[in-house]
Amino acid sequence: MRTFLEINFLLLMYFMLLYLHFSSAVSSPLYSSSSCQLQGQFHLNGMHKAGDVVLGGLFQIHFFSVFPDLSFTSEPQQPSCHGFDVLGFRQVQTMAFAIHEISRNPNLLPNVTLGYSLYDNCGNLGIGFRAALSLVSGQEEQFILQETCEGSPPVLGVVGDSSSTRSIAISTVLGLYRVPMVSYFATCSCLSDRQKFPSFFRTIPSDAFQVTIYQQNEDVRAMIQILNRFGWTWAGLLISDDDYGLHAARSFQSDLAQSGGGCLAYLEVLPWGYDQAELRRIVDVMKKSTARVVIVFAHESHMINLMEEVGRQNVTGLQWMASEAWTAATVLQTPELMPYLGGTLGIAIRRGEIPGFREFLLQIHPDQHHNNSYGNSMLNQFWEYTFQCRFAPPPAGWLEAGGVLCTGQEDLENVETEFLDISNLRPEYNVYKAVYALAYALDDMLQCEPGRGPFSGHSCGYLKGLEPWQLVYYLQKVNFTTQFGDQVSFDENGDALPIYDIMNWLRLPDGRTKLQNVGEIKRSVFKGEELTIDKDKIFWKFESKKPPRSVCSENCPPGTRMARKKGESVCCFDCVPCSEGKISNKTDSTECISCLEDYWSSPQRDRCVPKQTEFLSYHEPLGIGLTAASLLGTFICAVVLGIFIHHRSTPIEQFHLSGMHKAGDVVLGGLFEINFFSVYSDLSFTSEPQQPTCHGFDTPGFRNAMTMAYAIDEINRNPNLLPNVTLGYSLYDNCVKLGIGFRAALSLVSGQEEQFTLDETCVGTPPVLGIVGDSSSTSSIAISTVLSLYRVPMVSYFATCSCLSDRQKFPSFFRTIPSDAFQVRAMIQILNRFGWTWAGLLIGDDDYGLHAARSFQSDFVHSGGGCLAFLEVLPWGGDPAELRRIVDVMKKSTARVVIVFAHENHMINLMAEVVRQNVTGLQWIASEAWTAATVFQAPHLMPYLAGTLGIAIRRGEIPGLREFLLQIRPDQHHNNSNGNSMVKEFWEYSFQCRFAPTPAGWVEGGGALCTGQEDLKDMETKYLDISNLRPEYNVYKAVYALAYALDDMLRCEPGRGPFHGHSCGSLQRLEPWQLVYYMGKVNFTTPFGDEVSFDENGDALPIYDIMNWLWLPDGRIKLQNVGEIKRSAFKGEELTIDEDKIFWNFPLKKPPRSVCSENCPPGTRMARKKGEPVCCFDCIPCSEGKMSNNTDSTECISCPEDFWSGPQRDRCVPKLTEFLSYHEPLGISLTAASLLGTIICAVVLGIFIHHRSTPIVRANNSELSFQLLLSLKLCFLCSLLFIGRPRLWTCQLRHAAFGISFVLCISCILVKTVVVLAVFKASKPGGGANLKWFGVLQQRGTVMVLTSIQAAVCTAWLVSASPTPHKNTQYYSDKIVYECVVGSTVAFAVLLGYIGSLAILSFLIAFISRNLPDSFNEAKLITFSMLIFCAVWVAFVPAYVSSPGKYADAVEVFAILASSFGLLGALFGPKCYIILLRPERNTKKAIMGRGIE
Repeated sequence: MRTFLEINFLLLMYFMLLYLHFSSAVSSPLYSSSSCQLQGQFHLNGMHKAGDVVLGGLFQIHFFSVFPDLSFTSEPQQPSCHGFDVLGFRQVQTMAFAIHEISRNPNLLPNVTLGYSLYDNCGNLGIGFRAALSLVSGQEEQFILQETCEGSPPVLGVVGDSSSTRSIAISTVLGLYRVPMVSYFATCSCLSDRQKFPSFFRTIPSDAFQVTIYQQNEDVRAMIQILNRFGWTWAGLLISDDDYGLHAARSFQSDLAQSGGGCLAYLEVLPWGYDQAELRRIVDVMKKSTARVVIVFAHESHMINLMEEVGRQNVTGLQWMASEAWTAATVLQTPELMPYLGGTLGIAIRRGEIPGFREFLLQIHPDQHHNNSYGNSMLNQFWEYTFQCRFAPPPAGWLEAGGVLCTGQEDLENVETEFLDISNLRPEYNVYKAVYALAYALDDMLQCEPGRGPFSGHSCGYLKGLEPWQLVYYLQKVNFTTQFGDQVSFDENGDALPIYDIMNWLRLPDGRTKLQNVGEIKRSVFKGEELTIDKDKIFWKFESKKPPRSVCSENCPPGTRMARKKGESVCCFDCVPCSEGKISNKTDSTECISCLEDYWSSPQRDRCVPKQTEFLSYHEPLGIGLTAASLLGTFICAVVLGIFIHHRSTPIEQFHLSGMHKAGDVVLGGLFEINFFSVYSDLSFTSEPQQPTCHGFDTPGFRNAMTMAYAIDEINRNPNLLPNVTLGYSLYDNCVKLGIGFRAALSLVSGQEEQFTLDETCVGTPPVLGIVGDSSSTSSIAISTVLSLYRVPMVSYFATCSCLSDRQKFPSFFRTIPSDAFQVRAMIQILNRFGWTWAGLLIGDDDYGLHAARSFQSDFVHSGGGCLAFLEVLPWGGDPAELRRIVDVMKKSTARVVIVFAHENHMINLMAEVVRQNVTGLQWIASEAWTAATVFQAPHLMPYLAGTLGIAIRRGEIPGLREFLLQIRPDQHHNNSNGNSMVKEFWEYSFQCRFAPTPAGWVEGGGALCTGQEDLKDMETKYLDISNLRPEYNVYKAVYALAYALDDMLRCEPGRGPFHGHSCGSLQRLEPWQLVYYMGKVNFTTPFGDEVSFDENGDALPIYDIMNWLWLPDGRIKLQNVGEIKRSAFKGEELTIDEDKIFWNFPLKKPPRSVCSENCPPGTRMARKKGEPVCCFDCIPCSEGKMSNNTDSTECISCPEDFWSGPQRDRCVPKLTEFLSYHEPLGISLTAASLLGTIICAVVLGIFIHHRSTPIVRANNSELSFQLLLSLKLCFLCSLLFIGRPRLWTCQLRHAAFGISFVLCISCILVKTVVVLAVFKASKPGGGANLKWFGVLQQRGTVMVLTSIQAAVCTAWLVSASPTPHKNTQYYSDKIVYECVVGSTVAFAVLLGYIGSLAILSFLIAFISRNLPDSFNEAKLITFSMLIFCAVWVAFVPAYVSSPGKYADAVEVFAILASSFGLLGALFGPKCYIILLRPERNTKKAIMGRGIE
C-alpha cells in the first residue's frame, strides 16, 4: 500500500507532466529544477475548503460558455462563462452545508474533517471534464516539489455531474481508475451499465432499472401509469437531442408498445438552439394531430424555445406532461405561458427538507471564501449577480456608468431572491444525500476491524493508504436514513430506490402559478410499483374542468369489434359491426364470437338468442390478429466523451499499454487497432482490479502501424523534408475499446514513464507533437474533444463520421479519409445509377452508423431519390434474438438491396445469422468500413455476399513498403513486456510460437519457442500483401501531412511569421496550436500522384474507389475496381462506373430490380399508399379528359378545352365534333323526309291548280288553300336549316323561318275555320250581314296581320339577342357539340307561344264547327289536323329540353316534319282522294250533301 503522502506526490507529479511544455521536454526547462509548469493553464470557477479528506463537486453555475476565435494565429484565449444560475449555486451551497453538518456530527467520521472543492461546468462538456480532472489531480499552476509535497490534495470522490451526457463522458474515464462519482441529476438509463461505469452512483431515480431481461424506464413507466389512469391512449412525445431525451424515447416506445397501454401520435426531436423553421414544423405537427396530450422529455432550455413558438401560434387546448427535468422550472411558470401550460402534470424529483439550511445560506459572505480570482470565485459572482454590484477592481467604465462597488457586507435578507426559497428542495435534497452517502461509506471503511476486512487477506482500508476502488466497495454497501425519513441505498447498478412526486401546475386567479403535489409513484421491494393520485386536487385548464379525451379512436361498444386502420397505429381503428351469427358483449372487443349452433345473434349483436328457425347454419370464425406495431425507430445520440490530458503514471494505478516506440527529436503518436477484443477483470472491488487484456490479433491493423513506422523512416532519410530533425514515433494498440484508446491518447500527450527525473535536461520521454488516429469515429470524437481544448493536432486515417467536420467542437481534428457525408452521397449516386429506389439500411450502434443513418435519411429520402424499406441497428456483441429479428425483417421485405454502414465486427455476427437462415438473392452495398474486409471473403459466404458493391478508400502504392515489412525483427523492437510489445505479439501470432518465459504448460503441450530469427518470406501471410493498400495509404498521407506542416513551420522566416507580431514557431518553444495553423495550409502530392490538402473543416479532398466482389470459378473472391467517385473543385462530384465489369450474383447476371412499386407508365399517376413510404404507391389510370405522358407522373394533366385524352390516357387528341349532319343516317333520313314533304306539297299544289275549277277546290276560298300549301312547303324546307354545321346565318334563319312559316300556315287554317263558321251563320235568317266581314280581302289581311306579328317578334329577337353558333362541351366530356344557342329564351318562348295560341284558337273554332250540316265539312279536317299539331308540339317541349346536342335539333326537325305531315295529310288528303279517286263526289251537290246516295 502506498502512503497518503505518496499518493499526493504521484498525483501532483502526474498532473505536472500532463501539462509539461513540449519545449521543456525537448530542450531547456522553463523553470528551475524543482518545478514544472502546466501547459495551457485552464481557469475554473470554484469554491474550496481544506480538510483531512476532500470531496469534489461539479455544478452548473452558469448557463452558457463562449469560446474564443480559433484562427490559430495567436494563442487561444480561455472560454468565458455567463448567465448566472442561482439555483445551481444553491446546490453548491447544499453540498457545503452537508459537509459542514457532517464535520459537526460526533457520530459520523469522528476525528476526520471533510473539505470540498467545488467547480462550475458552465453547461459545457469540455469545461466540465477539465474540472473533473482538476478535482482528481490538483489545481495549482505550479507544484512545489519538496518533502512536504505542498499543494491541494486530490479529492476522494466526486458529487456530480447534473447532465447525463457529461456524466457519461467523465465517468467513462474516472471509471478506469475506480474513482467514485455520485450524480444528483443524471438520469440516463445507459449509466446503469456496470461494465462501462463501474464506479458511478446516483441519488436521483434512474431512467432505467433491471427487470428480468430488459430495461424499463422509471420516469417513462411513471408517465405510462398516469396515461393509463386517465385513459389517454393517444399522445405526442417531444424529446431533446441528447442522451437524456433519446434514451427516454427508446424506453417510452418499448414500454408503451409492450404494455399495450397506448400509442404515440408523433415523436419529434427538439433542436439545440433556436431553429425557428424546425420549431415551426414541430408545432404544426402538434396542431394538426388529434392527440390532446403532449409528453416532453427535455431540459428547460429546449422548452423555452418551444414555448415561444407555441405562444406565437397560440396553440391551446393541450394537456402537457413534464419530465423531471422541467417540472419545477420557474422560468416557464410565467403569466404569459399559463394559458398554454396551466394544468401541466409532471414527474418531479422527491422533495426533501434540510433543517438549518436557510440559516446557513444567510451566513455566507464573500470574505469567507474569496481568496483569488479563480480559486474561490463562485461566491463573488453570486454576490455581484444578486446585488448588481462589482468587487474592486471593477470593469472599465463601471463606476462612470453609475455602477456600485460591492462591500461584501450586504444583507441577503433584504433582497428578494429564489436563492433563499427552501420550500421546494429537490435537486438540493439529492446533493445532500450524495454527500452523506460518501461520508457514510468512508465512515464504514474507517470503522473496519483489522483482520476482518473485506479486502485481500481480510485487510481493511486506511485513510493514509486509501485506494479509490476500496471506497467504491463501501458505497455499494451504504444504507442510511435521512432526517426527512428517506432510506438511501444503492442497488447492484449504483441506482437509488426510485420515488417520484407527481406535480400539477395550479393557475391562481392573479395569473401566478403554484406547483402543487397531487400524488406520488414509487417502487418498494415488497409492493412493487405504487401510483397514488388525488384527482380532486388536480387543476384542469379546460372548460369542463375535467381531464381531456385523448384517443385516436373512441371505444367500440358491445356488438362491434375493432378493425385496425391500415397503415396507422394500433390505437387507430374502426368499429365494425359483428356479422350475422356473431356477437361481442364487451367494449373494445378484438373479435366477434360465433354463437352456438342453436343460437343466433340479436339485432344489436351484443348477445346470442335462440334461433327461431330449425336449420343448421355453418359460419367460419373470424379472427383478426392485431400485431403490435413497432413504433418509430429510436435515435441513439453519440456519447461525447471529453476528458483532460492525463499522464500515464497516475497516482491511482499504472495502466499497461501494448505499443511500439522509436526515439527522435520530435515524436509522432499513433493509435491503431492491433487486437479485436478486450476483457476486463472482476469488478467486485474486494481486491485491486486487474488490467484489461486484449486478444484476437488483427494483422491488417498491425500493417497500418508498420506503415506509419515506414513513413517516418522514409521522411528521416529524405534530405529535403525536415533536414536536421529526426522523427520518432510512439504507437499504441486501442484494442477496439474506447477506454483503452483514450488512455493511450493521454499517454501519448503526457509521456509514459512512471517516474520523471527532474534536472536541467528534464529527462523523460517527450510528449508527442501530433497523433495519427483513431480508426473509430466514436473514439475519435471522444479523444479529439479533449485534445482540441489544448489544440493538439489529430489526423485520423479511418474515422469518417460527418460530425467530426464541426470545427467548433473539433478545431484541431483532421483526416485523410473522406467524410461519411460524401460516402452517403456516393451510395445514393450508385442507387440512382441502377434505379434502386427501395433499399434496406443496416447500421452499427455507434457514432459511425448513427450519423451515417441520419445523413442517409436526409439526403436519400428527403431528396426524393428513394425510400428505406427498413432501418435496423446492429447490436454490439452476438445478441441472437435481435439478429434473428433483423434477418427476419430482411427476408420479409421486398427490398432486394441492403446497405450496411457498420464495422466488420458487427457484420461477422450478422452474416452468421444470414447463413443460418440461408437468406440469398440480396444485393449488398458495403460502406468503406468493411468493403475490403478479407474475413468475409470466404467460400462459405460467397452465395450470400458475392457481387457486393462497395465504397472503398482510395487505393495507393507505397514503394519500398514490402521490403521494410520484411526487415522487422523482434530483437529490433522488443525492449520490455509493455513498452514495445506489438512486434512480439505479431511474431507469436504469425509463427504460432511463444517467447520465453512461456505460459505455463506451453512447452509441455508441444508448443514452439520463438527465436526471433524466423523468416517471414517462408510463410503465407496477408501481412505482406501490399496489392490493396487503402487504410495504409491514408496512414501514409497522415504522417506526411504532419511532417510537411512541421517543415513549413521550421522554414518560417523570423519577422514574417503568421503569429502575433509576425513571429514564427520554433522547435524549442513549440505550441500545439501553431502546428494546427500550418496543418490547415498543407498542400503536397504523394508519389502515387494524389494531392493532399485540407479544407476549412479539416477534411481531405474526397475520392472513393467503387469495388465489386467477383466470385471466381474456384470459389475464391477477387476484389475488383469497377469505378470511382470523386469531387473536384471545378467539376463537382463525378461518378464513373464500368458496368460491363460488374459481377452480378443473380441468375440473369443483371442488376436486380429493387423498387417498392413498379414505375407507373404514361396514362397513369402515382397514388401513395396510406401509411407507407412515398416509394410505395398504386398506379391509378388518369380519369377521362386527363393524361400523363411521363413515367411516374404524380398527377394527371387536364387536356385543353378542344382536346380529349386518348384511349391510353397518354396524350391529348382533338375532340370529336357533333352536329346534325347531312352525312349521318339521322340527318339523311330527316333531309329525305323534308324533301319528300316538299315534293308532296308541290304535287298537291299541282293537283289543286289543275282542278282549280272543281267545287272541292273552290270551296272555302281556294286562294287560302294555295297559301296553305305554299306555307307547308316552307315548313318542310325550313327544317333543312337545322341540319348541317351551325353557322351564324343558319342559326339566325332557322327559328325565324320556322316561326314565320308555321304562323303563316296556322293563320290560313284559322281564317279558313272562321270563314266556315261565318258562312254557316250567314245561311241562317238575318245572318247575311256578318258575311261582309269575311270577304277575300279581309281573309288576306287577317293572314298578313297575323304573320306580320310573328315577323315582328323574330325581327326584335334577331336584333336584340340573335341566336349564334356555339361549341358546347358540357353535354359530353369527349365531344364538342356544335349547336345554336337561342340567344333569348324569352323570345323563343314567345315565338312558340304565339304559334301555340293560334293553333289552340283554330282547334277551338274548328271543334265548334265540326257538326255543321255540310257533307264535306272542312272544320272536321281542321279539328283533326289541329289535334295532331298540338299533340306533336306539346310532346316537343319536354323532348327538346331533355335532348342533348344534335338530338335537340333532331327533335325540333322531327316536330316540324311531323306537324307538317299531319297538317298536309289531315287537310289535303281527303280532298286529293275525292279529286283523284272519287271524282263523282267532286260536285257541288255532293259537297252540299245533296244528290249522293
